[in-house]
Amino acid sequence: MAEPERECIRERSVEGQAFARERVRHDGRPKADDDMADYVRSLRAIGVAVPHMTRKLVITSGKNMGRHPSVATVYRIAGAGSSRHGESRCCPTV
Repeated sequence: MAEPERECIRERSVEGQAFARERVRHDGRPKADDDMADYVRSLRAIGVAVPHMTRKLVITSGKNMGRHPSVATVYRIAGAGSSRHGESRCCPTV
């Protein structure tokens, strides 16, 4: 009895996702724009701490418009151009 109900729920979910795709609505938060990324990298270059950067940045679109980005978002932006992606923090390669 539960199987047909589950199939009905799945069909409605797939239809809802298709409808959202048609209306260009996607799940998730808006991405950091290029201006914000450039600003974060310039602040990082002069040695500003990441928690201080988050207080200076403001999200310009989406449901969080007017709020500050999370510290994790700023770290992600700041580390995007870093060359340390392949390095291990605890054990250097020999």
